[in-house]
Amino acid sequence: MVWHAAVKLAYDGRPFIGSQRQPEGRTVESETITALQRIGAITSPEESRFFLASRTDRGVSALGNVAAFKTSFSREALLRALNAAAKDVLFYAWAEVPDTFKPRRARERWYRYLLPSHGLDVEAVKQCATLLEGRHDFRRFCKPNGRPTVRTLNSIEIEVCDGIIVVDLRAREFLHNMVRRMVAAMTEVGAGRVSLEAVSRALEGEAISFGLAPPEPLTLMDVSHDIVFNVQYPPTLRRKVAAYQIDVLSRSAFVQSLCERLE
Repeated sequence: MVWHAAVKLAYDGRPFIGSQRQPEGRTVESETITALQRIGAITSPEESRFFLASRTDRGVSALGNVAAFKTSFSREALLRALNAAAKDVLFYAWAEVPDTFKPRRARERWYRYLLPSHGLDVEAVKQCATLLEGRHDFRRFCKPNGRPTVRTLNSIEIEVCDGIIVVDLRAREFLHNMVRRMVAAMTEVGAGRVSLEAVSRALEGEAISFGLAPPEPLTLMDVSHDIVFNVQYPPTLRRKVAAYQIDVLSRSAFVQSLCERLE
């Protein structure tokens, strides 16, 4: 019997050229679709109505992205089969959702950026974050793609932990490169290279660029919908995290955040 599935997935962004399918190159979507086809859960992404909730850039990791698709595969066996078939993508929760469910129509998205605090005025970083909160035209804080650029940034929370500035950003949706450009602005203000007034002028539309923060310290922590997931952490998950810690990734947002979630 065909049912509409939603699964939570996590991935280290480094092995992929991004999340969205591309004509060439390995992406999170292509790896997920290949795994679904390999286990016989879908025949094609078009026929199964496959969609990913959020797109992430090359190098950006995720702990709580969501994929949705139609399938007749066993509910109880789906995650185990996917984790056996997929490489570099971890599946840990599933839900049966209504036919009308569209993963991109999320209630909220939560991103976390880990920023070294050395040389930065943390209070200035917080003041810049306060300026960016709320509803603004973010056209100077994104890569234009023809979409409207007025968005509401629900919150930016700043904490300092062991020399790292943890920046948590929440909104219903973000524009392309929006998080990394806002973090770049916060970094420039914290370093004393630009003023809060310059950030205000950019929000008012003045053509000011603050650069683009690196992608590796950025993690999509969660995409929230009004559905309840059945969480089943696969036995291999902790072993894979331990293997990552041997590598340089042990200092990245992905592993630090994933280890916190598994505690």
